[in-house]
Amino acid sequence: MRFPRNALILTMLVACAGVATVAAAEPHPAFGTAVSPEEVRAAAAQLRSDPDLGGEHKVRTLRWTRSRAPDLPQEPPPWIEGLFGYLGQTGSLLLWVAGSIMAAIAVLWAYRTFKARTPAPASIAAPAVARVGGMDIRPESLPGDIGQAALVLAERGKTREAISLLYRGALSRAVHRFGVPIGESYTEGEALRAAGTLLDPSRVSYFSDLVGMRRRAVYAGDPIAAGSVRHLCRRFAAALDAAR
Repeated sequence: MRFPRNALILTMLVACAGVATVAAAEPHPAFGTAVSPEEVRAAAAQLRSDPDLGGEHKVRTLRWTRSRAPDLPQEPPPWIEGLFGYLGQTGSLLLWVAGSIMAAIAVLWAYRTFKARTPAPASIAAPAVARVGGMDIRPESLPGDIGQAALVLAERGKTREAISLLYRGALSRAVHRFGVPIGESYTEGEALRAAGTLLDPSRVSYFSDLVGMRRRAVYAGDPIAAGSVRHLCRRFAAALDAAR
């Protein structure tokens, strides 16, 4: 902190003292002679340049300052109040939506869990067909011993009738005893493929031999040896009348 005023006063006093000293050393001017401003300034400059006087210096001091009064609370802008109000309403709506979604998920989970634990109803087998290709294949429409009845026809020379009876009996046994899914309009080839899905190889082999003989006798009109027909008649019981 500077003290220009005190320094100026001090400088003037020293200047006066210096002037008095100089005046004492030199011949005194006449009483009442005024000192010019230039002389005063020169004396002051000479004194300021003197290192013994110390020159100007700064001084630091501590002092108490008054604390600033606390600011009064200000009202928030209207847009802030509106924003928080909108967020509050939107938050309530989002909570309702989230709750509805969670409830739907819980209901769906409970339904699937209950459905998984509920045993599936037993599958009901489709009713077996009664006719295939116009032929009646009901068990009650056929003789009890199909192989023996066909053999009697073959020995009488009715080979085509014997083959037809064997074929009807084979279809009836495949459908009603072994559960082979044969449709009403199935051809011989389709019936043979259906039998191959469930019957064992020995039964499929007999069914294949019977279908081949039927095709030659009915469609191709080839003469069939009575011995071959009688052989099929004797194989019928072992192939299709035996237990499953």
